[in-house]
Order: sequence, then C-alpha cells, then structure tokens
Amino acid sequence: MTINIERANAVQAWFALRGDPAFISTTPEDRYEIRLALADDLKAYGAIDGKEWQELVEEAAAGYSDEVG
Repeated sequence: MTINIERANAVQAWFALRGDPAFISTTPEDRYEIRLALADDLKAYGAIDGKEWQELVEEAAAGYSDEVG
C-alpha cells in the first residue's frame, strides 16, 4: 500500500484549521477566504486534483453558510 505523503499533509493542513486559534478568532468571511486560499494552494502545489479542490470549495461554502446562519 502506497501512502501519498503530499495528500496526507494536505488533509492534515485542512483539518488543522479547525483547531488553530488564529483561524478561529477571525470573522466568518475571513475563515471562508482562508479556506479558499488553502484549497487553491493545495491544487496549485499538486497535492489535490480538481475534484478534490471542488470538494474543499464546497466545504468552505458550507462552513461559511453554517457560521453566518
């Protein structure tokens, strides 16, 4: 079984946001923008593909929607 370290690190970075005090203390709009920027960076780096990028963008939108009601 081969583990793609880049993908594992990408997933770890995405979920690490949830516990990052600096991230948590920002506004919902800023958190949305940070999530989008991270998704873009991960795709540009080649750590995720287009489908995975779309999933992260959708998750960012859902998170924003949940936060603002």
